[in-house]
Amino acid sequence: MKLFTYVTYKKLYEVDVKQDIVLRAKNTNIIDLYCLDENDVVVDITGSEIYFMIKDIPSQDDASAKINKKITSFTDPTNGNTEIELTSAETASLLGNYIYQIKIKYNSKFYTLSEGNICFTQSIISKES
Repeated sequence: MKLFTYVTYKKLYEVDVKQDIVLRAKNTNIIDLYCLDENDVVVDITGSEIYFMIKDIPSQDDASAKINKKITSFTDPTNGNTEIELTSAETASLLGNYIYQIKIKYNSKFYTLSEGNICFTQSIISKES
């Protein structure tokens, strides 16, 4: 599954970055990010770093996060595109509601790309072999 998230970060303070996500637990899920500027023009993210985190509550220590990823290798950086893959092993113990945030370090500054609630639902097919 791919979730297409079109993000704007050059004028982030003018943009609502809240986006809720529903994914399947025990499945591999891919979140597809496209970075655009305020004119909807693709931004080259070569050399950037993307951070993805899932927590129970905002005040939870980063080291205790359910998932904590740093992505430095991108799908198509010159076209502002990358994927965040959540493997079935990473989502195996996640069931229910959490919060997430995606940030980018671009030109030595941090910008929030997307944040909100993330819900992991149970598959109705229990036999996965």
